[in-house]
Amino acid sequence: MELRNLLAMAVIGASATLVGCGSDDNDSAPADLTFVTCNEETMVCTLEGTMTEDYTLTTDYEYRLSGLLQVGEGNVDLDDAAAVAAAKEAGATLTIAPGVHVEANSDGVLLVTRGSKLMAEGTAADPITFSSRQDDDFDGLGEWGGVVVQGFAPQYGAGNTGVCGADVCNVAGEGGDFIGNFGGIDKADNSGVIKYVRIAEAGKVAGPNNEINGLTLQGVGHGTTVEYVQVHGNQDDGIEWFGGTVNVKYAVLTNNDDDAIDFDEGYQGNIQYAIVLQNQDESATPSGSNDPRGIEANSSDDDYVTATAATLANITVINGPISAGEPGVRFRGSVNLDFVNSVVASNAANAGCVRIDDSDHDANDATDKIDTPVNVVNVIASGCDTTFNKEAAESEAGLVEEVAVFDAAVALTNTAASLVSAPTITATDNGSSFAFDQTDYIGAVEPGTAAADAWYAGWIIEGSLDDAANYDAAYDVAP
Repeated sequence: MELRNLLAMAVIGASATLVGCGSDDNDSAPADLTFVTCNEETMVCTLEGTMTEDYTLTTDYEYRLSGLLQVGEGNVDLDDAAAVAAAKEAGATLTIAPGVHVEANSDGVLLVTRGSKLMAEGTAADPITFSSRQDDDFDGLGEWGGVVVQGFAPQYGAGNTGVCGADVCNVAGEGGDFIGNFGGIDKADNSGVIKYVRIAEAGKVAGPNNEINGLTLQGVGHGTTVEYVQVHGNQDDGIEWFGGTVNVKYAVLTNNDDDAIDFDEGYQGNIQYAIVLQNQDESATPSGSNDPRGIEANSSDDDYVTATAATLANITVINGPISAGEPGVRFRGSVNLDFVNSVVASNAANAGCVRIDDSDHDANDATDKIDTPVNVVNVIASGCDTTFNKEAAESEAGLVEEVAVFDAAVALTNTAASLVSAPTITATDNGSSFAFDQTDYIGAVEPGTAAADAWYAGWIIEGSLDDAANYDAAYDVAP
């Protein structure tokens, strides 16, 4: 069944044993909700259709995502400010209780549209999980769609054409025809909370350069909270930002088949504490045209957008054999970016650590490129064939080549990992009150931290970071 046809599908009716489940605003269980059907004997609920009223998923039931579950109807063409206000007024909220596990069929997709919210706030003890129905081991790849969140925050057009719209914006989102439109003019737009959430085995491909990522953030504003999130085994990118201003803290991105972190189209935001572990299987090869990197930020050629700006701090990237020929980090074009207190290690063949490409802003090879405004501060590169690739040598200041040795908490144990003093990490100004922790160490986890005490402990998929902890021993990069 093609994803593009899901919006038009009729949804399941109710019967004596198939009734609505979970709860609405009145904490009742009405039988006439078209997007949810439950079997009270098996305590299994099927989710599919368009949700136009608030609803809560609880641990009383098991949930099956069958086809598209669309929250709200804000992804249609909105003609003016009045239509935007109406979409916000009509928005629905999907609340997911801690500990809920949503298992998806192969065509399952969760789409949260503009004006609506996803309130998925798990806990370290009881994270919220999205995965496929095919197995229970979280080892799949591309077995269902993924989670797409859309907001009213700004998006900037390709070719540096500027922000989309003065009063209203309608940008066609990636992932299939059913995704519809996103974008707006509200940097502080709030699409809810995604906290202690695990998304595994997702990533459907609708066509060339038209994929569903594990977590797709399209025009999502900084009023949204995204913290303690893991994307594991996604067939495309782990997290991709299309414009928007949403900040992210505490992310674990493991075994994804394309880029772990990817942003463009005028994204303006801040990311602190992220662990990227690419597939360490020596025989692994990426799917299709995927070129997996730990981080990619793009503003060049057709995607030239000078508004793209971000600050990234305390990131640990460990490239793997699947990334042969690809740098661990690639900043392409006119990206205004600070990369601070981070490490990029690699055991990929013929691969660099950090690559920074100058910007082709006019699609004319005869004219000079624009120097990419990337600021590298306290970044360790390790194990790469080429440590650094950049036309402007001055951008290499702040990057040093070291042997990366990690302990069981995926914390660097090198002497160089502990800094004499904390450098000032200034947030990218996106209108939020985001403030970086001023860390005096390099990497996502403070040196000396026990695995049981690390910020990811207890809630990520069991075993998903084992290869990171064994990186130095497995690939003989320890001194």
